[in-house]
Amino acid sequence: MIKHHLHSEILLSYAAGNSSPSESLIVASHITSCSKCRRDVETFEKLGGKLLEISNSVEVDSSSLDNIMSRINNDDYSIDSSDVLGTSDIFKNIPVVLQKYLPDGDSLTENWKKGIGGIKYFDIDLGQSNKNTRARMLSIPPGKKLPNHGHEAQELTLVIHGGFSDENGSYDAGDVAIEDENNSHTPISDPKEGCVCLVVYEGKLKFKGLFGPILNFLKI
Repeated sequence: MIKHHLHSEILLSYAAGNSSPSESLIVASHITSCSKCRRDVETFEKLGGKLLEISNSVEVDSSSLDNIMSRINNDDYSIDSSDVLGTSDIFKNIPVVLQKYLPDGDSLTENWKKGIGGIKYFDIDLGQSNKNTRARMLSIPPGKKLPNHGHEAQELTLVIHGGFSDENGSYDAGDVAIEDENNSHTPISDPKEGCVCLVVYEGKLKFKGLFGPILNFLKI
């Protein structure tokens, strides 16, 4: 059962089409398994539709509707319920919207980069103009304790498999952890399953403790 949800303002921004590509990715991935947040997005979208209905009309090109309908007819927007989550052994429980950005291989992390302490990661290229915003997949071994760190801005972490805990609570598959520049934390992955997660953050991480200066110098 999902315990940690996205904030309403994040969902509202997504419904209005104002989210960054990386934030949109994590929202779209979360709502595939979270019925509560999915309903909230639908409510915001309906609200936006009502606001458009009562707003003043403006002149548009007479061919605009024909162009839009042509694009709709030429594209397949149908979604099958079985496509919400990946069904292969490699992409089990990974939302299709996220799956398409991950590299092929005989295992999920085969072509991911290797980090310290057995951690693997894969940076997702969304072609964003804002290079300070990053989307990264992480695979953390069971019982692994990450260095204590803070953030320059917002960090969103969606648990895909396993889970982790920190000073703010415990997070399982489908949960979203939200951090910002006002706090720091020391995540520890699940002792049995480890943790596979999607992390979206702005700016740099600010590592603390004995090895903090070294990790900050490496600009992770």
